[in-house]
Amino acid sequence: MTSAFDQVSVDAKSLSQKCEKQGCEVGLTDVPGPYHLIDMDRRGSPAKGVRCDYLLIGVGSGEDDLYIAPLELKSSGFRAQAVSRQLAGGARAADRLAPKAPCRFVPVVAHDGAHRREIDKLAKHPVCFCGKPHAIKLMKCGEDVAKALA
Repeated sequence: MTSAFDQVSVDAKSLSQKCEKQGCEVGLTDVPGPYHLIDMDRRGSPAKGVRCDYLLIGVGSGEDDLYIAPLELKSSGFRAQAVSRQLAGGARAADRLAPKAPCRFVPVVAHDGAHRREIDKLAKHPVCFCGKPHAIKLMKCGEDVAKALA
């Protein structure tokens, strides 16, 4: 029997080894593997319309078969509502791409200095996945994505 991760069909042209956009980079050193890091701007990505920068899909642990993390990278300020829409685009892509299996969904914004007011607004703009709202996790540019997945 194949695992949920093995059922994720990804075009190899959309895969990336680095997670860097707009002057913000996050590490992948401690991210549990195996995983797919999909650059949503590359040809072959599952993106349609408004989208996040990356979609990280990997083998889960415990009760979850997968973890799914749409990632938006910002080197400076951002608007909470716009970021939420971008992450929601990643959630829609993940819904089309990943099999219906237990998963841990973690929308993430990496930034290098955002206005406190916009950071506070993120709590009012959760990302829906599989009919449930999920709070957006924040991390600083330069940190490892595994920190947000913990």
